[in-house]
Amino acid sequence: MNTIAPNHYKTESGLQVWDVTRYMSGNMAQAFQYVYRAGRKGNEVEDLRKAVAFLEDWYSHQDVPAMGNLSPGDMLEKEGPLRTLLFASEPWKRVILNQIWHMDFMGDAVDGLEARVHGYHGAMLHLQHRIAELGGVDG
Repeated sequence: MNTIAPNHYKTESGLQVWDVTRYMSGNMAQAFQYVYRAGRKGNEVEDLRKAVAFLEDWYSHQDVPAMGNLSPGDMLEKEGPLRTLLFASEPWKRVILNQIWHMDFMGDAVDGLEARVHGYHGAMLHLQHRIAELGGVDG
């Protein structure tokens, strides 16, 4: 195992989680990474709670910019690694990871609704459900 690129952040094909998160804003990248590694390293509930904390911080700070370094055209190209990572993930993670990516990319414009309303609550419900499933107190 490489301490700079450990296995809990890699797919079997060698794709790194940072191949996706390098384009994301801070809190969203952290939330994405904690969800991805949940169950792959350490305590799964603890990782999910960390993801929740980063999403809550993102949600409570309306001034945080969305993923600023991708144009809509770039997003289509950069979604390739995202799709690879999603399909290599456990099924329960796919919805959450996809929501985090799209909330970050879309910022305040998802079908006329703010991402903080459109995607945040769904992602939080999925995370809280998984925490409860694992015997955590949330849920």
